Amino acid sequence: MSKAEISRPPAPAALSADRVADWLRHHPNFLTDRPELTAILTPPPVAGAGEKDGPIDFGRFLVQRLQRDLATARRGEAAAVDGARRLVRQQTRIHEACLALIEAHSFEQFVEAITTDVAVTLEVDAVGLCIEAGDGQPNGRTRSGVNLLPCGAVNALLGGSDSKERRRETVRAERLLYGGAASLVRSDLLIRLHIGAGAPTGLLALGSRDADAFGDRSGRQPYLFLARVIESTARAWLNLPG
Repeated sequence: MSKAEISRPPAPAALSADRVADWLRHHPNFLTDRPELTAILTPPPVAGAGEKDGPIDFGRFLVQRLQRDLATARRGEAAAVDGARRLVRQQTRIHEACLALIEAHSFEQFVEAITTDVAVTLEVDAVGLCIEAGDGQPNGRTRSGVNLLPCGAVNALLGGSDSKERRRETVRAERLLYGGAASLVRSDLLIRLHIGAGAPTGLLALGSRDADAFGDRSGRQPYLFLARVIESTARAWLNLPG
């Protein structure tokens, strides 16, 4: 055997179409990194085109792909912009609701602002301000419009003492929470209220006839802020410590 034969590198194994296809599947950005190759490669013909039409060039193929990508990006951008606009509208309504609470001239007006003005401003169908009644006290509604619940009802509704809020997708005739508006409510958002030391446990109930209302967790944050404003304002009216 000659020295030339000894030093000669082994011949590369022949590449089959399947091996090439498999390699490309694992390197999908190959043409992106080497765009010059699109000039010598032949893309598949247009679906439904006859043989006389021949294959399309890569330029048209890439343009169509870019158009699809652009359309997808525009749809995503439109969805993001629409979501941002909804959030801004919601925050604006929350701010208006908070102003209505702060501007109340009596505790009764404060409660009425929660159960009436807040419902209109937030575009929900029912709002209930509830507290747990003491032992031996009847359930129902106070003269100021606060709903009285049995002891332990808030924990039961929220699913435990550690839960601060809960969204319910199916609600049926919760008259203890919504009174006469209970028949309108199909879904709701329940938020625990801590009015102050020594005060009974409270609950803010927001009800909607829309079964998909309050589904977006990030969209619930403004409602939680509203609940904190209700806590602070009620504490001030009742002259309770924090």
